[in-house]
Amino acid sequence: MPAELQHQVHKEVEQTRERSDWSVDRTLAALGVGRSSYYRWCREQAWARTDEAKPSVPVQVYEALPEEKAAVLRYAREHPAIRHRELAWRMVDEDVAYLSPSTVYRVLREAQLVSSWRRREKRYRGECEKAKRSNERWATDILHLKVGEEEYYLVAFLDEYSRYIVHHELQASLDGPTVSIAAQAAIETLKRKEENNNGQGPEIRSDNGSGYISREFRDVLRTHGLSHHRIKPHCPEENGLMERAYRTFREALDGEELHNLLQARDVLKRIVRWYNAERLHSALGYLRPVDYYRGDPESLQTIRREKLARARHTRGEVNLKTRQLTLPLTGEKKQCLTFTRSGGDCCLALPPFCATSR
Repeated sequence: MPAELQHQVHKEVEQTRERSDWSVDRTLAALGVGRSSYYRWCREQAWARTDEAKPSVPVQVYEALPEEKAAVLRYAREHPAIRHRELAWRMVDEDVAYLSPSTVYRVLREAQLVSSWRRREKRYRGECEKAKRSNERWATDILHLKVGEEEYYLVAFLDEYSRYIVHHELQASLDGPTVSIAAQAAIETLKRKEENNNGQGPEIRSDNGSGYISREFRDVLRTHGLSHHRIKPHCPEENGLMERAYRTFREALDGEELHNLLQARDVLKRIVRWYNAERLHSALGYLRPVDYYRGDPESLQTIRREKLARARHTRGEVNLKTRQLTLPLTGEKKQCLTFTRSGGDCCLALPPFCATSR
């Protein structure tokens, strides 16, 4: 065992003996330390020699291991278009490396693979403006696209809670009947039990375009009992989620050549599939929209936290050169030993490891 841990055990034993009536053997048994090993440490006092010889720089217990840094650099070079936060969570999900986004950023910065960025002022939506469940509010808008020599219009419906693109269509016009047909197709994707949740379907949020104020669009919403909220004129930020999704679409379309309508629809279908089921969304804690729309995001976040905790525990043992590797404690509750003294009940916290050999 490293001298630092020997010294920590010695301090725990002395502190417990002063504060309680526990014997040394009882404390060592609770800590999982052998009696002969403890007294040998006391005779040698290796921590005293270590304190004299060690440099002033503290030991970085949880410093990323060399093989983890190499894995980060290799993965970053294979995916140059992904930013460091999304890169970190992708590596956790794909079991490449279990490091926090800040650690990944430091590794990339040391290798000069990231550049400084300029902070922008953002307007954050209030809690009252945010959807609390799937299919509570849908945003919709129209995106103009150049296909060959013709201009076409992309109509999409986005679930504001999960950022999931529920339905999209590429049409040759943006009049009332065209938008109404797209709305009808989007509503039909809902299951009946979801559509009738609390007696109402999703609220539709849109701008004041000609297709959204048409009688045909209004009739479709009335038929299905859906409400319609139109944003204020000349205030596109009120429909910002849809605007931001279309910006991502335009970035994904860079380098794509749209020759005809059928080929353009295939390209958009591929981009929507990537947006819904592959791209990690920063507003969703770097999960996919499909994980929020149809999955269980809490369980996925729990799995990520467990992977990071296990990796952090292993990293600490390797950096401290621990001879007897241990298993990390699991669960939210901390284990402790309770004993009674004259002043009341006291709790002696155990170190963050158990005595089970790996």
